[in-house]
Amino acid sequence: MVGEFWDEMYAGEEYRYGLAPNAWLAECEPRLPRGSQVLCVGDGEGRNGVWLAERGHRVTTIDASSRGADKARALAERRGVTLDVRVGMFPADLDATGFDAVVLTFIHTAPENRPGLHEAVVDRLAPGGVVVLEAFTPEQLAYSSGGPRNPAMLYTPAQLAEDFSRLDLAVLEAREVVHDEGPGHRGTAAVVRLFGRRDDS
Repeated sequence: MVGEFWDEMYAGEEYRYGLAPNAWLAECEPRLPRGSQVLCVGDGEGRNGVWLAERGHRVTTIDASSRGADKARALAERRGVTLDVRVGMFPADLDATGFDAVVLTFIHTAPENRPGLHEAVVDRLAPGGVVVLEAFTPEQLAYSSGGPRNPAMLYTPAQLAEDFSRLDLAVLEAREVVHDEGPGHRGTAAVVRLFGRRDDS
């Protein structure tokens, strides 16, 4: 089960992916209106959601791991912010819509599930809402800085362009970066980054 796998990953007191936000999210955040309603999918121990809440956004996080959710709540309490933490699978276990932004950092799924997951993300956006995404590409298999070892679960820009064809894609690029995101993501990595806006005009 997905939840049990991640409960084991988050079992220790240390935060597996650190306490700082994802670097791509931090770069994109200034583009969000103040007080945006933000959904963080697969937010694990809450590093991204808490950081966004500290910047005045209204944040919902959802993750399959109850252990991750407990650590996210604890981090929010220590930082003095409010975080709506849900335990479950997206999209099945979250009915809310109308988000100004949806954040997906390293949310890898099987190829048969990927398009539907991303379609659900777009459906949950308010008009003008944005998607912030970073994921590993197949080139990540050459590195030991994290991510699934199954190449079918790694994403290419072409796949994401198709999945998010309803968005105006301001950024969609594959690049090499150096991660320093706790013990789970550390070192050189091959990623794809996306920033896109829902335009229903």
